[in-house]
Amino acid sequence: MSKPFQLSLVTKGIALAIVISFLLTVVLSLVYFFTSVQESFLYSLLAAGIGVLIASFYIAYQSGARGLLYGLAVGIGFFVVTLLIYYIFYAGDPSWKILLEKVLISPIAGAIGGSIGAVIKK
Repeated sequence: MSKPFQLSLVTKGIALAIVISFLLTVVLSLVYFFTSVQESFLYSLLAAGIGVLIASFYIAYQSGARGLLYGLAVGIGFFVVTLLIYYIFYAGDPSWKILLEKVLISPIAGAIGGSIGAVIKK
């Protein structure tokens, strides 16, 4: 029998994605500060994508089923939460290019991570 969709796992996944992305961003900041590596928005997008990918993988692995659904839910939820944080703390107009890139990266990374996590569990 199929397991029911658990919203608590999605919430846990979104929180985990935010924590992982934050930690990766801190590591990137330290790399920028202590080396001559040039700061790039691509690296920040990569940190967000990796955070969502890992969190989606973990949640789908825990669930054991519906990996694509859990991954997409974590990716979209991550995007919505980061968008809310952006509007709360940033006074200027949003960069639509950055928002478009993040709205594409988050669900795709979530879907990939969730699918892999569910397949590996089986």
